[in-house]
Amino acid sequence: MAVIGRIRKHSGLLIIIIGVALAGFVLQDFMRKSNRGGPKLFAKIAGEKLVKADFDARVDQQVLNYKKQSGKENLTSAENFQIMTMTFDQVEKEMIMQKEYEALGLAIDHEKTAKASISPEELYDLFAGKNLHPYILQSFTDPKTGQVDRNQINNILQNFDQLKDEDKAQWKQLEQSIKDDRINQKYNNLITQGYYVPQALAKKSYEESNRIAKLRFFGIKYQSISDSSITLTDEDYQKFYDLHKNEYQQEASVDFDYVVFDVIPSAEDNKKIKEDVTRIYTDFEKAGTSDLENFVNANSDFKYDSTFHKKHSGKLPVMIDSALMDAEVGTMVPPYIENGSYLMARLVQTMDRPDSIKASQIMIMYKEAPGAQQGITRTKAQAKVTIDSIMAILKKDPSQFSVLARAKSEFPKVQEDGGDLGWMTDGDANFKFFYDSCLYAKPGELKIITSNVGYHILYVGAKTKPVKKIKVAMVVRDIKPSTQTYNTYFAKASEFAGANRTIEAFNKAVTDKGLNKRQAQYKRPMDNDIPGIESAREIIRWAFDEKTEKGAVSEQVFDCQGKYVVSVLVIRRDKGIAPLDQVKTYIEPLVKREKKADKIIANVNSAMGTTKDLYALGTKFSSVVDTLDYLTFTSYNFPNFGPEPEVIGTLFTLQKNVVSPPIKGTAGVFVINLDQVIEPPAAQNYNGIKVQMASYFKSRVSQEVYNAIKDKSEIEDNRIFYY
Repeated sequence: MAVIGRIRKHSGLLIIIIGVALAGFVLQDFMRKSNRGGPKLFAKIAGEKLVKADFDARVDQQVLNYKKQSGKENLTSAENFQIMTMTFDQVEKEMIMQKEYEALGLAIDHEKTAKASISPEELYDLFAGKNLHPYILQSFTDPKTGQVDRNQINNILQNFDQLKDEDKAQWKQLEQSIKDDRINQKYNNLITQGYYVPQALAKKSYEESNRIAKLRFFGIKYQSISDSSITLTDEDYQKFYDLHKNEYQQEASVDFDYVVFDVIPSAEDNKKIKEDVTRIYTDFEKAGTSDLENFVNANSDFKYDSTFHKKHSGKLPVMIDSALMDAEVGTMVPPYIENGSYLMARLVQTMDRPDSIKASQIMIMYKEAPGAQQGITRTKAQAKVTIDSIMAILKKDPSQFSVLARAKSEFPKVQEDGGDLGWMTDGDANFKFFYDSCLYAKPGELKIITSNVGYHILYVGAKTKPVKKIKVAMVVRDIKPSTQTYNTYFAKASEFAGANRTIEAFNKAVTDKGLNKRQAQYKRPMDNDIPGIESAREIIRWAFDEKTEKGAVSEQVFDCQGKYVVSVLVIRRDKGIAPLDQVKTYIEPLVKREKKADKIIANVNSAMGTTKDLYALGTKFSSVVDTLDYLTFTSYNFPNFGPEPEVIGTLFTLQKNVVSPPIKGTAGVFVINLDQVIEPPAAQNYNGIKVQMASYFKSRVSQEVYNAIKDKSEIEDNRIFYY
């Protein structure tokens, strides 16, 4: 109370201090933003702005689609990031290619419908005609039969307005994807069909592939000179760099080192967890059978599993499987540790159950049912009359089931499968409702059941032989560090970061403390993971921040999925031609090779002052003269030397029967005597070569044309400020 009194007494002064501090903070932040400029927009692609809200809507739709396809309710941060990245690539391609399509009259409007470049007749043919688009085939083909469900396609097209909003959105996305792909096909066709191989070009290709050189040569390998004998100067590096710098185009990237503080449960944590587990086990023993599901959901890190398991199914932990499979109901497995978690279990039920049940169904919906499709006007009473009348017919003649199913059932794929559900596996969540409904019925039996969409008539066709299975209530408690332990490790990481503010101090502390330093190299702005860390966006954003200087140690301790990370920026590379200091280590062996080449060439030229005999020269340099009787212009490798395309190209320019001057290659320096060039016989025609060359070109069009256009497009990507 005394403390509160003192605060009240000085409240006026306190308000002034806080106000000044806030004003200073706001002003500082404003100045920082003014100096930095900040991202003016989310992205700009091919001259068009991409609004983040529009992009987020696309991402949200992709997330919904992925959840539906994968059956997941929640996605990891890594999965969400991957979807965002894939969506951006897709939108980027759409915006870039839109310009190309417009220029050729193939424009497609994503806000409306495909323009005149796709006619209604063509579009219908892709969706429901003779030439179904691959996306339609993929979406509406039954993997069991390999047949396309055309009735389902026609039903969607005819009753589109009655579909649920979610189904409408998914269909529109499929439709847009088909339009995009069709336009892209037309664009690629314009390019590929516009390619022509002239007779002269085909003839030249034929001659280059079949013109044969016969020669004698010797080569002096660079490895014959030790690296230690070569001294390089700054001028040597600069000269090589100036000649080759265009080869060192690079994207923006960073290298950084980092230390991970893995948070491990303390002895006190383990003691506390063990006490909690002991208490839970005592309550677990006392829990009533009807309360087990709620008890597990309230005390376990994993939800209650009502699935029945047979012996050695691999779905239960081995110890629990062995202990409970032949035990009495109610038998307990005391807590034990496996894979970093405490496990305990209780046998809930033993039952003989078939692994699979084969069944068929007829479905009649009514409007009161919560899951019924929109547009259903039939009442529950009317549906009952309908289902009873169908049942009466089937009791007299069950063989009419598939006929009546196709005539009356409202199940989406009934026209294709006649109501056949196939073999339903015990434990398959997709068929649990139908499996459980058929469990106690005998083969050949008919029964009426009710679901959240309406009434169903089930016909049980067959069952596999029942086997003993058990239902187990299992409690899993992960062995996790406490909040106090997390705070302790955070303090250690913070102390490390605060005490080592330079890269030299960082590296020394890592050595002194025996820590494990890790490296992340060539990380791009929109990368998401680094070795040992699945989601490292905050570290990567820090490394790319213009305020982060080379050699800087992060003031912030990064929290990455419960691991604390301290990082130091080693290098930042800007997009464009890499400066000499960034490639110096990489080009060092190449610069040494140049110096060796210069030295060898000078020695060979000096020796040629006394003799031009190839064998005498070879002897001077302890090199054996080899003979080659077959080498073409399109050859790539030089025997015993490896790839030497420049040397091979040069030798076809040499004068015959004259020893060449030294020729610099990739693996060494060569001296060549061209003995003979055998010209190829004239071909009767070059049609085969034309087809081959055109085919090779066309196979590259689909991807390489887009990459070429993208490289020339102006792209401003500011996602790093948002993700």
